Amino acid sequence: MKLLAKYNRISLMVTIVVIIITGIIYYFTISFVLTEEIDKDLQAEEIEIFGHVKRDNRLPEIYRSEYLKISFTPVGRDSVKRHFTDVLVWDKSHKERELGRELISSVQVSGINYRISIIESTVETDDLIQVIFLITLGIILLLILTLMVINRLVITNLWKPFYQMLKQIKLFNLTDNSHIIELETAIDEFKDMNQEVTAMSLRVNNDYQELKSFVENASHELMTPLAVINSKLDTLVQSGELTDRQGTLIGEVYGMVSKMRKLNKSMLLLSKIENRIINEKETLDIQQRITDVINDFQELLAAKSLHLNPSLQQVEVLMNKEMLYILLNNLLGNAIRHNYVGGLILITLNQNQLVIANTGQPEQLKKDVIFQRFQKSADSDGSGLGLTLSREICEASGFNLTYTYEQSRHTFIIDFNRS
Repeated sequence: MKLLAKYNRISLMVTIVVIIITGIIYYFTISFVLTEEIDKDLQAEEIEIFGHVKRDNRLPEIYRSEYLKISFTPVGRDSVKRHFTDVLVWDKSHKERELGRELISSVQVSGINYRISIIESTVETDDLIQVIFLITLGIILLLILTLMVINRLVITNLWKPFYQMLKQIKLFNLTDNSHIIELETAIDEFKDMNQEVTAMSLRVNNDYQELKSFVENASHELMTPLAVINSKLDTLVQSGELTDRQGTLIGEVYGMVSKMRKLNKSMLLLSKIENRIINEKETLDIQQRITDVINDFQELLAAKSLHLNPSLQQVEVLMNKEMLYILLNNLLGNAIRHNYVGGLILITLNQNQLVIANTGQPEQLKKDVIFQRFQKSADSDGSGLGLTLSREICEASGFNLTYTYEQSRHTFIIDFNRS
């Protein structure tokens, strides 16, 4: 949820609660004030009755109107407690009961006590309360709506620099050598944040360029001593007879030199892919490339008695030729290397994806680390960069590489249409 929507929701909820509470208080306050006014009118009528009785020593004429009714009832010597009460009275014109306010009192005429009932209709008062309440509520709602519109416009404008910075951060890419430019804003907090983010992007770019140069230079510099070591070993082998022990040691050195050369080549290639230095792309037939790689691995497949089951459709993709070979070589090589004797390899190719599944260790690999650099099993003699290279090649080509473990098979899936 966006900040503005969250703020508006909280503001609206608080406003509704406040309106309900204040509306209830407002309604009862108006009701109380108007009821007090009606009670004063009833008291005024009572005073007039007392004045008439004192002046003429008799009860006044019984008065009835649409909104005021006065009646007298003899009660003998019984006492009547003076009080106000709410009553329902019958309205003949509307033929329904309506709310009214009644004052009960008493007066003595010629030694006889009379109960006085003065009733005044409160229909107009209730209608007035409702009108006042509705008008007030309408004004409040209009005010809230106006404030919400103003807040949306004002807050959106105030947060505009933030969203501009956020857009720059999302588009920031080290490989493009891009920078986050400083924005003009009058908000101190946004100004400070923009300055810090801009400075951070510059530091990250500088660190990245230094690291990039270091990796490239280190890889190039390693090629020469490795070539020299390999040449010296060749000379040593050709110089004369060697003992079995010496031959074994030289063979081990050859193996380590070869491993270092592969590692160095992989690191240099990974650096080029990450920095998008390899840009040459062409339309390639994946079906044919897979067939070529399978032919290259025939001896290894036969050595482990592996059963290969390919199901290939003709699919063409736009990518670098060398990168496609490395990708297929890494994935199929892993499927062979980490399989057991007599195991199974399934290769499925269609217009949407390439799936390479193989039997192997009866446990799932850790999905969160298998694509990280130098992650490999304890019994692996690889460099630990194969899957990292494969993922980077897929990223650079617009593909998506994922891993699953189903039906006791380790499965790597390349989706050609990245979602």
